[in-house]
Amino acid sequence: MEQARNNPLAQYFRQIKMYLKLPSGTSYYAPGVVNFTESGEIGIMPMTGKDELILKNPDALLNGESLTEIIKSCVPAVPNPKLLLSNDIDAIITAIRYATYNDSLETEIVCPNCKHENLFKLDLQYSLDHMTYLDSEYVVNLDSGVSVFVKPYGYPELLQGLHAQFEQSKLVRTVESDSITEEQRVKLFADSFKQLSKITFELMCNSVIKVVDESKDVNVTDKEFIKEFLQNIDKKSADKVSDLIKEINQVGIKRVFTAKCVKCAHEWENEIDFNPVNFS
Repeated sequence: MEQARNNPLAQYFRQIKMYLKLPSGTSYYAPGVVNFTESGEIGIMPMTGKDELILKNPDALLNGESLTEIIKSCVPAVPNPKLLLSNDIDAIITAIRYATYNDSLETEIVCPNCKHENLFKLDLQYSLDHMTYLDSEYVVNLDSGVSVFVKPYGYPELLQGLHAQFEQSKLVRTVESDSITEEQRVKLFADSFKQLSKITFELMCNSVIKVVDESKDVNVTDKEFIKEFLQNIDKKSADKVSDLIKEINQVGIKRVFTAKCVKCAHEWENEIDFNPVNFS
């Protein structure tokens, strides 16, 4: 029987560069989904050359398998990234980039005052150090007496959102083209708005865990019943549910920063998009 050989070069393999606390804490997942340290953290390793090629290819990132490959490669404590919440995925991808490059995230921002295009450098370490954390439970209490329990987006919703953003950016490039007629442009906008509304509603449905009315002994978790319920409540109630879901999906990485125009010195608050497609 052939004996296993120890590679003398193993001592030069990459090691854990930093430790990260997830925005969801340690209580959102079933045992085995995330293998936390005793202090409730996970180790982050820098990317390999193969990982970097994936991260620099926006089209490949829209394939969920590519995103899971990067996380599994750099975060041994997460054997199945598809079970993660989107808040945690954003934090992990940011930490992986920081562990790899130890740099800032560059993004172009147009000044709302003079329209000058500024190159803004975001300190990733600062963003990681100032993360916010999810509460154990989120509930929307409607005027009807019903309580709607919601959660942040999971992995499938994250991918669905990434696809929607990607298609939206393609649409913008298309409608700005001189090669299409005004009639075609109007139709593209109408079709896009209809599709975006459909996706937004699906994302809201997937984020509702259950609908409860204790006074009438109602406790519904069936997704089809919940979908029908959301389709038939008044707009004010639907907006309350949607607004809370949007709010909790922003928990985690610090996204809003003060920007200053290099041309006119105007300062304003600007939100940075941390989705993986923009990290190339």
